Amino acid sequence: MSSADIRGMFAGLPGAHGIIEAALNGQGRVMTDDSARPSSAAVLAGDFLFFGGEPSEELVRRALNAENRAWIVQGSSAFLALVQAQRSGTWSERIAFDPHRQPEDAHLTALLANLPQGVTLVPIGAAEMAFCRKTAWAADFVGMFTDAEYARNGLGVLVCADGAFVSGASSYVAYPGGIEVEVDTAPAHRGYGYATLAAAKLILTAHQQGKIATWDAANETSAHIAQKLGYRVTCAYQVFTTA
Repeated sequence: MSSADIRGMFAGLPGAHGIIEAALNGQGRVMTDDSARPSSAAVLAGDFLFFGGEPSEELVRRALNAENRAWIVQGSSAFLALVQAQRSGTWSERIAFDPHRQPEDAHLTALLANLPQGVTLVPIGAAEMAFCRKTAWAADFVGMFTDAEYARNGLGVLVCADGAFVSGASSYVAYPGGIEVEVDTAPAHRGYGYATLAAAKLILTAHQQGKIATWDAANETSAHIAQKLGYRVTCAYQVFTTA
Protein backbone atom coordinates (compact mmCIF):
# COMPACT_ATOMS: atom_id res chain seq x y z
CA MET A 1 0.00 0.00 0.00
CA SER A 2 1.32 3.43 -0.93
CA SER A 3 1.98 6.26 1.49
CA ALA A 4 -0.71 8.25 -0.32
CA ASP A 5 -3.26 5.52 0.43
CA ILE A 6 -2.30 5.54 4.12
CA ARG A 7 -2.55 9.34 4.25
CA GLY A 8 -6.01 9.08 2.70
CA MET A 9 -7.23 6.92 5.58
CA PHE A 10 -6.32 9.68 8.03
CA ALA A 11 -7.59 12.60 5.97
CA GLY A 12 -9.39 15.09 8.18
CA LEU A 13 -8.16 13.58 11.46
CA PRO A 14 -7.27 16.56 13.70
CA GLY A 15 -3.72 16.95 14.93
CA ALA A 16 -2.39 14.02 12.95
CA HIS A 17 -0.23 15.56 10.21
CA GLY A 18 3.21 15.51 11.84
CA ILE A 19 2.87 12.10 13.50
CA ILE A 20 1.51 10.46 10.34
CA GLU A 21 4.29 11.89 8.18
CA ALA A 22 6.95 10.84 10.68
CA ALA A 23 5.66 7.27 10.86
CA LEU A 24 5.42 6.99 7.08
CA ASN A 25 9.07 8.01 6.91
CA GLY A 26 10.41 5.56 9.44
CA GLN A 27 10.04 7.35 12.77
CA GLY A 28 7.24 5.17 14.03
CA ARG A 29 5.27 2.22 12.70
CA VAL A 30 2.35 1.65 10.36
CA MET A 31 0.11 -1.40 10.80
CA THR A 32 -2.80 -2.45 8.56
CA ASP A 33 -5.67 -4.90 8.84
CA ASP A 34 -4.66 -6.71 5.64
CA SER A 35 -1.24 -6.51 3.99
CA ALA A 36 -2.63 -7.24 0.52
CA ARG A 37 -5.82 -5.17 0.51
CA PRO A 38 -5.95 -3.02 3.64
CA SER A 39 -9.03 -1.04 4.54
CA SER A 40 -7.78 0.31 7.87
CA ALA A 41 -4.47 1.40 9.33
CA ALA A 42 -2.84 2.24 12.65
CA VAL A 43 0.06 4.63 13.08
CA LEU A 44 2.24 4.32 16.20
CA ALA A 45 4.83 6.97 17.06
CA GLY A 46 6.05 7.84 20.53
CA ASP A 47 3.08 8.25 22.87
CA PHE A 48 0.58 8.38 20.02
CA LEU A 49 -1.60 5.78 18.35
CA PHE A 50 -3.84 6.90 15.48
CA PHE A 51 -6.45 4.82 13.68
CA GLY A 52 -7.82 5.49 10.20
CA GLY A 53 -10.03 3.81 7.60
CA GLU A 54 -12.71 1.24 8.36
CA PRO A 55 -13.01 0.29 12.05
CA SER A 56 -11.31 -3.05 12.76
CA GLU A 57 -11.45 -4.73 16.15
CA GLU A 58 -8.56 -7.04 15.24
CA LEU A 59 -6.32 -4.13 14.20
CA VAL A 60 -7.15 -2.28 17.42
CA ARG A 61 -6.16 -5.32 19.46
CA ARG A 62 -2.85 -5.78 17.63
CA ALA A 63 -1.94 -2.10 17.80
CA LEU A 64 -2.77 -1.73 21.50
CA ASN A 65 -0.59 -4.74 22.27
CA ALA A 66 2.29 -3.76 19.98
CA GLU A 67 4.10 -2.19 22.94
CA ASN A 68 3.58 -2.49 26.69
CA ARG A 69 2.69 1.14 27.34
CA ALA A 70 -0.08 3.69 27.67
CA TRP A 71 -1.24 5.28 24.42
CA ILE A 72 -2.79 8.61 23.51
CA VAL A 73 -5.35 7.34 21.00
CA GLN A 74 -7.02 9.33 18.24
CA GLY A 75 -9.44 8.10 15.58
CA SER A 76 -13.08 8.05 14.58
CA SER A 77 -15.74 7.58 17.25
CA ALA A 78 -16.18 3.99 16.05
CA PHE A 79 -12.47 3.25 16.45
CA LEU A 80 -12.36 4.91 19.86
CA ALA A 81 -15.32 2.81 21.00
CA LEU A 82 -13.37 -0.34 20.04
CA VAL A 83 -10.36 0.93 21.99
CA GLN A 84 -12.49 1.72 25.05
CA ALA A 85 -14.00 -1.78 24.91
CA GLN A 86 -10.51 -3.29 25.21
CA ARG A 87 -8.74 -0.88 27.55
CA SER A 88 -9.60 1.34 30.49
CA GLY A 89 -8.42 4.92 30.37
CA THR A 90 -9.36 8.57 30.48
CA TRP A 91 -10.72 11.12 28.01
CA SER A 92 -9.12 14.50 27.45
CA GLU A 93 -9.36 17.37 25.01
CA ARG A 94 -6.61 18.50 22.66
CA ILE A 95 -6.55 21.49 20.31
CA ALA A 96 -5.50 21.14 16.67
CA PHE A 97 -3.87 23.82 14.55
CA ASP A 98 -3.71 24.19 10.77
CA PRO A 99 -0.34 22.73 9.70
CA HIS A 100 -0.40 24.68 6.46
CA ARG A 101 -0.84 28.12 8.06
CA GLN A 102 2.54 28.72 9.60
CA PRO A 103 3.47 31.66 11.84
CA GLU A 104 4.94 34.64 9.99
CA ASP A 105 8.72 34.90 10.18
CA ALA A 106 8.53 38.65 10.82
CA HIS A 107 6.30 38.04 13.85
CA LEU A 108 8.64 35.36 15.20
CA THR A 109 11.62 37.66 14.72
CA ALA A 110 9.83 40.43 16.62
CA LEU A 111 9.13 38.09 19.54
CA LEU A 112 12.86 37.37 19.74
CA ALA A 113 14.00 40.98 19.40
CA ASN A 114 14.43 41.74 23.09
CA LEU A 115 15.42 38.73 25.16
CA PRO A 116 15.24 39.23 28.93
CA GLN A 117 18.52 40.06 30.63
CA GLY A 118 20.50 36.93 31.41
CA VAL A 119 18.60 34.80 28.87
CA THR A 120 20.22 33.10 25.87
CA LEU A 121 18.91 30.57 23.36
CA VAL A 122 21.17 27.56 22.86
CA PRO A 123 20.81 25.10 19.94
CA ILE A 124 20.52 21.48 21.04
CA GLY A 125 23.84 19.79 20.27
CA ALA A 126 25.61 16.82 21.85
CA ALA A 127 25.96 18.31 25.34
CA GLU A 128 22.37 19.56 25.33
CA MET A 129 21.11 16.14 24.21
CA ALA A 130 22.82 14.60 27.22
CA PHE A 131 21.14 17.17 29.48
CA CYS A 132 17.73 16.41 27.97
CA ARG A 133 18.09 12.65 28.37
CA LYS A 134 18.72 12.96 32.12
CA THR A 135 16.16 15.72 32.80
CA ALA A 136 12.50 14.77 33.21
CA TRP A 137 10.92 17.93 31.77
CA ALA A 138 13.23 17.88 28.71
CA ALA A 139 13.33 14.14 27.98
CA ASP A 140 10.74 14.24 25.18
CA PHE A 141 12.83 16.77 23.26
CA VAL A 142 15.15 13.97 22.12
CA GLY A 143 13.31 10.82 23.21
CA MET A 144 12.32 9.70 19.71
CA PHE A 145 15.89 9.93 18.39
CA THR A 146 19.29 8.37 18.91
CA ASP A 147 22.03 10.98 19.23
CA ALA A 148 23.06 10.39 15.62
CA GLU A 149 19.47 10.64 14.38
CA TYR A 150 18.89 13.88 16.24
CA ALA A 151 22.11 15.38 14.92
CA ARG A 152 21.00 14.45 11.40
CA ASN A 153 17.25 15.15 11.49
CA GLY A 154 16.31 16.79 14.78
CA LEU A 155 16.10 20.45 15.61
CA GLY A 156 15.85 22.15 18.98
CA VAL A 157 16.73 25.01 21.28
CA LEU A 158 17.07 25.38 25.05
CA VAL A 159 16.53 28.54 27.05
CA CYS A 160 19.43 29.32 29.37
CA ALA A 161 18.55 31.75 32.17
CA ASP A 162 21.31 32.88 34.50
CA GLY A 163 23.46 29.90 33.58
CA ALA A 164 20.82 27.14 33.84
CA PHE A 165 18.62 25.48 31.24
CA VAL A 166 15.02 26.26 32.20
CA SER A 167 12.91 25.68 29.07
CA GLY A 168 13.07 24.56 25.48
CA ALA A 169 11.43 23.58 22.23
CA SER A 170 12.38 20.72 19.97
CA SER A 171 11.26 18.32 17.28
CA TYR A 172 9.20 15.60 18.97
CA VAL A 173 9.44 13.83 15.62
CA ALA A 174 10.87 14.89 12.26
CA TYR A 175 9.79 14.11 8.71
CA PRO A 176 10.84 15.27 5.24
CA GLY A 177 9.99 18.95 5.10
CA GLY A 178 8.85 19.35 8.67
CA ILE A 179 8.94 18.77 12.42
CA GLU A 180 6.32 18.30 15.14
CA VAL A 181 6.93 20.83 17.91
CA GLU A 182 7.42 19.81 21.55
CA VAL A 183 7.72 22.54 24.21
CA ASP A 184 8.22 22.34 27.96
CA THR A 185 9.62 24.29 30.88
CA ALA A 186 11.09 23.29 34.22
CA PRO A 187 8.23 23.52 36.76
CA ALA A 188 9.91 26.21 38.87
CA HIS A 189 10.36 28.47 35.85
CA ARG A 190 6.90 28.37 34.24
CA GLY A 191 4.96 31.54 33.58
CA TYR A 192 7.88 33.70 32.43
CA GLY A 193 7.39 33.30 28.67
CA TYR A 194 10.44 31.11 28.16
CA ALA A 195 8.57 28.45 26.15
CA THR A 196 7.30 31.10 23.73
CA LEU A 197 10.84 32.33 23.11
CA ALA A 198 12.17 28.81 22.57
CA ALA A 199 9.34 27.89 20.23
CA ALA A 200 9.70 31.11 18.23
CA LYS A 201 13.40 30.40 17.68
CA LEU A 202 12.74 26.75 16.79
CA ILE A 203 10.01 27.57 14.26
CA LEU A 204 12.01 30.38 12.69
CA THR A 205 15.01 28.07 12.31
CA ALA A 206 12.81 25.38 10.77
CA HIS A 207 11.44 27.87 8.26
CA GLN A 208 14.97 28.98 7.38
CA GLN A 209 15.73 25.33 6.58
CA GLY A 210 12.68 25.06 4.35
CA LYS A 211 10.62 23.08 6.88
CA ILE A 212 7.21 23.58 8.42
CA ALA A 213 6.67 23.20 12.17
CA THR A 214 3.38 21.53 13.10
CA TRP A 215 1.73 22.11 16.49
CA ASP A 216 -0.92 20.17 18.41
CA ALA A 217 -1.82 21.37 21.90
CA ALA A 218 -2.39 19.02 24.82
CA ASN A 219 -3.77 21.80 27.03
CA GLU A 220 -4.83 25.44 27.14
CA THR A 221 -1.33 26.64 28.04
CA SER A 222 0.12 25.05 24.92
CA ALA A 223 -2.76 26.40 22.84
CA HIS A 224 -2.18 29.92 24.19
CA ILE A 225 1.50 29.77 23.22
CA ALA A 226 0.63 28.49 19.75
CA GLN A 227 -1.82 31.33 19.15
CA LYS A 228 0.66 33.89 20.48
CA LEU A 229 3.16 32.58 17.92
CA GLY A 230 0.63 32.89 15.12
CA TYR A 231 -0.87 29.43 14.63
CA ARG A 232 -4.55 29.15 13.70
CA VAL A 233 -6.91 26.83 15.60
CA THR A 234 -8.81 24.32 13.49
CA CYS A 235 -10.76 22.51 16.23
CA ALA A 236 -10.77 20.91 19.66
CA TYR A 237 -11.05 17.14 19.72
CA GLN A 238 -11.19 14.23 22.15
CA VAL A 239 -8.49 11.61 22.69
CA PHE A 240 -8.52 8.50 24.86
CA THR A 241 -5.42 7.78 26.95
CA THR A 242 -5.15 4.13 27.89
CA ALA A 243 -4.25 3.10 31.42
